[in-house]
Amino acid sequence: MLSAADVVSPHPEPFLAVTARPRGARHVVLDVVGHVDASTAPLLRACLGTQLSRPGLRKLVVDVGGVDFLGAAGVSAIAEAARRCRERGLRLRLRAHGRTSVLRQLELAGALDGLELEADVAAALPLPGSVARA
Repeated sequence: MLSAADVVSPHPEPFLAVTARPRGARHVVLDVVGHVDASTAPLLRACLGTQLSRPGLRKLVVDVGGVDFLGAAGVSAIAEAARRCRERGLRLRLRAHGRTSVLRQLELAGALDGLELEADVAAALPLPGSVARA
């Protein structure tokens, strides 16, 4: 019989890593790396919430360039952070390093609406095969 210690993941790295990189008192870059799904999205949501609670914060950049998979729970976490930023008058920018698979999920959910998009994101839009919204 196998125990949990006998099972080795084919991906030994963490499923999700989120790192905050302050750029002065008012600006933070949040690097998101790995899979963002129903089991890991609570970590992303908590990290976004922590950064949005920083006193004096004016700009949060969410860098999803290292995201391999973005599920509905991850899209929801980013959309919720964007809503909170709008309510508080903060800027939320999205950086994706050309990760069209991640951008497509956000685009299909309408979560790109109202976000500030860095040049790499804006250049990738509209995505091939996108359906124009009226």
